[in-house]
Amino acid sequence: MRLHLPDEARLWRGDHELKVQKAILAAARPGSVIYDIGAHAGSIALGVARLVGPSGRVVAFEADPANAESLRENASRNRVTTALQTVNAAVWSHGAVNIPFRRSGTRRSHGGVETNSQHPVLASGELINVPAIALDDFIATGGPVPQLVKVDVEGGEYEVLRGGNNLFTKQRPLIIVEVHHQEASDRIHPWLIEHQYCSRWIIPSENFPCCLFAWPNEYDGADWMLRSAVGEHHR
Repeated sequence: MRLHLPDEARLWRGDHELKVQKAILAAARPGSVIYDIGAHAGSIALGVARLVGPSGRVVAFEADPANAESLRENASRNRVTTALQTVNAAVWSHGAVNIPFRRSGTRRSHGGVETNSQHPVLASGELINVPAIALDDFIATGGPVPQLVKVDVEGGEYEVLRGGNNLFTKQRPLIIVEVHHQEASDRIHPWLIEHQYCSRWIIPSENFPCCLFAWPNEYDGADWMLRSAVGEHHR
């Protein structure tokens, strides 16, 4: 990967988001389809592309054009272009030709969609317009159906889930979400109940960001959590 050291040393060492990495490792198989929403420079997506192999697919959604270009370059450097598809768009509750997106300001943080009610928690860069797509629309136009959806979008995670109502109702993928603030948490809790998903929340002492692992009621989530060695602190 092309990285900025020492600021991005955690990506180089591979110890970024270890719980997320372990949960994906426990769920991914050769041939799996996995969505990485908010893929940034590809530190997760590149490794997952090797897990799923050429018969699988990682769809890496990244709204920032510079990050999307880095993703493509890194996929080529790692020879995983067959398994890794980069989509340069924001994932949201609805599609749009243009949606306001606040860039990160630094490569260490992520940007996010910015609306009257939504502001990315860390982004401090310029405001640009990017295309937006809903998960259901992406699949309806030929996108592969995922077995696992990982979301890290700096506060807009509830809107991402809203845009996949058909996906989560009918196809029932596993879910990993980094939840960045209380409002998103308050909205996601009833969404999980409505869509009949069980969950485990890993909550740090500072509360946010916290990590949500969720699975359909009919899935053996306890086994997934055991195999991924995710901690017992949950709600």
